[in-house]
Amino acid sequence: MKIEEVARPGMLALGIVGIAATALLGFAAGVAVARDPDVLRRTARRLARGLERATLMAAQAREHVGDLWAEAREEALAEVDAADFERAAERAAKAAPTAAAAAAPKKAPRKRASGPRKPRASTTAATAAAAKDAAAQA
Repeated sequence: MKIEEVARPGMLALGIVGIAATALLGFAAGVAVARDPDVLRRTARRLARGLERATLMAAQAREHVGDLWAEAREEALAEVDAADFERAAERAAKAAPTAAAAAAPKKAPRKRASGPRKPRASTTAATAAAAKDAAAQA
């Protein structure tokens, strides 16, 4: 048995039931209008009120979701700011000993006495020995 063999009679039956339901609904609407001509107007008002309520509820839901989103965003930004602050504090703590050493006053160089420098005794002896050696080789 193929699906086409089952589907055709099922679709035909569904079509007939749909047509019958539409006809019955139309007949009921005709009877209601015949008894009370304002029934269509009241039904339209009810539908309009229902649509307005649904629109209002959808707007409130959007606003609520927007509020939740804003709160979550603020919390995330606060967490990121706190993490940045902690990293900056850690960097500052690591740099503090180095900065303290750099900022410490350095010893000023000693002032020399004005005037020509006197040669050291050991330097004079070495220079004299080197001069003797140079003279001997020449």
